[in-house]
Amino acid sequence: MTGMTVGRVLASEIVRLHGSVLIAIHVICGLAAGLACGAYFAAAPYEPGLETDAFFQVLGAFMPLMAAIVVAINIETEREAGDMANLLGIPSRRLGLAAKVLVLWLLGLLALDLAALAYCLPMALVGGLGAPISAFALATLGMAGGSLCLYLCFIALALRFGRNTTIAIGVLGTGISISSLGGLFNGLYGRTLSGATSTPGISRWIPFTWPTRFGSLGIEQALALTMPGGEGLRASIGVTAMDNLVPCLVFTLTLGLALLLWIGRFEDRRKVSD
Repeated sequence: MTGMTVGRVLASEIVRLHGSVLIAIHVICGLAAGLACGAYFAAAPYEPGLETDAFFQVLGAFMPLMAAIVVAINIETEREAGDMANLLGIPSRRLGLAAKVLVLWLLGLLALDLAALAYCLPMALVGGLGAPISAFALATLGMAGGSLCLYLCFIALALRFGRNTTIAIGVLGTGISISSLGGLFNGLYGRTLSGATSTPGISRWIPFTWPTRFGSLGIEQALALTMPGGEGLRASIGVTAMDNLVPCLVFTLTLGLALLLWIGRFEDRRKVSD
């Protein structure tokens, strides 16, 4: 019975997305980002491996903003359609919340997959990607995993404070993410593996930095083997990954549990009908 309930809640969430602008947003943004960056880097005079690293850094850096926009639109639509009845008016709010987070996160993963595939097309036409496909897969999964905490955070913000505040925090998060790497394309211009070396310390505790950090490290672990002292460099990248992974897991699990407890007592003070 529990399995059927979970399935029904997920199915309901997916059905409500049918015809929604969210699916189009993910497909269009994913393809556009991949093709635009691929075309630019295919014509740029840089090493393909570092270009690919920079591409995944860009994708990861904009995940806070994109996740904020998507979550804000979804929650606002739910609020306007029936004062959040599809989330707050069902027998198990926790199941409803978990289903919503999962579906939105999977849409984000779809957009990242499309972006990575679209990026490969123009780059392959000019001679290579600079990294194996396995590194692309690892980087994409790293960005998706690192962004789960953001979806949880933005759903809480959208429920409590509304669309504008959520998107504003997303803008701030993208700025912080870019700064954590020393700036956009810092590693590309400096010919360094900036995902592993930029801004150590406190940034590993900031959720906004995880998508771009994990995405970059997924590529850099492959690039390291092509450089002098590659094994030692790859070991260092592994340490950096673990230094970021532990806070990411702790924050994500803690926030997820807190949200599940909170949603049972949440009362929407931003009802459209009021």
